[in-house]
Amino acid sequence: MASHVTALLVAACLAAMSLCCAAEETDSSVDFALTPEQWQQRLELARRRSEAFVASARARATTIAEPDQKDAEATERAMKDPTLQSGDVIATKKGFLVFIGRDEERRPDQFRSIPPPP
Repeated sequence: MASHVTALLVAACLAAMSLCCAAEETDSSVDFALTPEQWQQRLELARRRSEAFVASARARATTIAEPDQKDAEATERAMKDPTLQSGDVIATKKGFLVFIGRDEERRPDQFRSIPPPP
């Protein structure tokens, strides 16, 4: 009984390997059937796609905000937060600030720096 199972397992493995090899052979033989003109067309199409991709990437790169700009915007949003109450702390690129104001209108002089721990 064990020999029958082993024989079936070996046969299944061999069949799977031969199918895999046959698939590889058909995929790689496709490129050899191209004429030089067809190859040039494929090359030109790939070049155009590459150039379009690079142009698109460059266009996106100019619209991305710089990290310093993002930090400044985040700090400004936090300092203008209408829900801030006296004693609230916000984190900025330059460190922690505590809100000491009471007005609804936020001003930079209503924030004090918290010194870093020793």
